[in-house]
Parts: sequence; C-alpha cells; structure tokens
Amino acid sequence: MSAKLRLSEDTVGDRIRTRRIAANMTQDVLAALLGVSRSAIAQWESNRTGQVRDHMERLAKVLKTSVGYLIGGDEGSISEDEQLLIRLYRTCAIEDRRVLLITARRFRRDSTPTPK
Repeated sequence: MSAKLRLSEDTVGDRIRTRRIAANMTQDVLAALLGVSRSAIAQWESNRTGQVRDHMERLAKVLKTSVGYLIGGDEGSISEDEQLLIRLYRTCAIEDRRVLLITARRFRRDSTPTPK
C-alpha cells in the first residue's frame, strides 16, 4: 500500500475499509455484493452504527478475511479454506484421517522429516 492509502486499523470500520480498498472495491460494489445500501457501508466504515454485526460473516467472506480479523484485527484466525479442511477432515473415517495427515505432512512447507 502506498503511504496515501495506508489506513489505521484500530476499529472494525478501519479494517472493513482497509480490506475493501485492498480488494479494489468501491463502497457501491461492496454494498451490492452484500445486499445493503452504500450508506450502510459508509456508516460501518466510520463506526457510526452497530448494524454491521448482522453482516459480519458475509462481509468477511466477500472481503476474503475472517470475522476474527474484522472484529479484533486477529490475523491468526483461520481462513475459510482452513475451516473447510477441518470440516472435511471431521467427516472422514478414522483410516482416511490418517491418510490425510500423512499427505498434509508431506506437503508442509518445512522439510522436517515425518515420523514413520
């Protein structure tokens, strides 16, 4: 981000605005994707209304972030893809879970050998 676009991320509204701008979206586009008015987006971004809580999950999805990040700036929250992997893992049979873990360990970024 350029110095001109560098925004504070102290509030929910700041984080919404930062993610919207990073996604190269106007308030009008974000509003259309969420089915709300542009003025609702402007109010959320300026922290003038608490109504944003009702839209947090959809907002996080559209902005490709987590609800945890929007609420508290928690970058450590798991992504939508990670949540999907957890749900898929939980639906597998025990023996399939073992195969998934072995496969995931082979794909992990570090080169630490996997115990056999």
